[in-house]
Amino acid sequence: MWSKAPPPTAAEAARIEASKVGPCMACLSLVAQELLAPPLVVYGCDYNHAKSGNLRRGHAFGYALCTWHHRRHPLGGNSFATMREIYGPSLMDGSRTFHETYGTDDELIAQQTFVNEQRQAA
Repeated sequence: MWSKAPPPTAAEAARIEASKVGPCMACLSLVAQELLAPPLVVYGCDYNHAKSGNLRRGHAFGYALCTWHHRRHPLGGNSFATMREIYGPSLMDGSRTFHETYGTDDELIAQQTFVNEQRQAA
């Protein structure tokens, strides 16, 4: 399978890798809404490339999502019902539901940038 997108630049690759080892942006959104206890935030994530229409916006326009929030894969042997109750909807439950729950792509991208900067400064 061939991708039409160019490979990431060094800065984009660094952003992607920093994002993938950090926390899930959807989980952090739930923590900010006081709907998830901070110890339940998942670290070690997929990198979700944001889209405009049905096209990727570029490697710099993405954010970390755990496998539940990105691909609806239950964590730790939990059932789908338990995951939905604890962690809320997945992106696979529909873009509208996902973004109503966690924020817009632009908000999640900004949150990812902030988290990466804070983790790098630490």
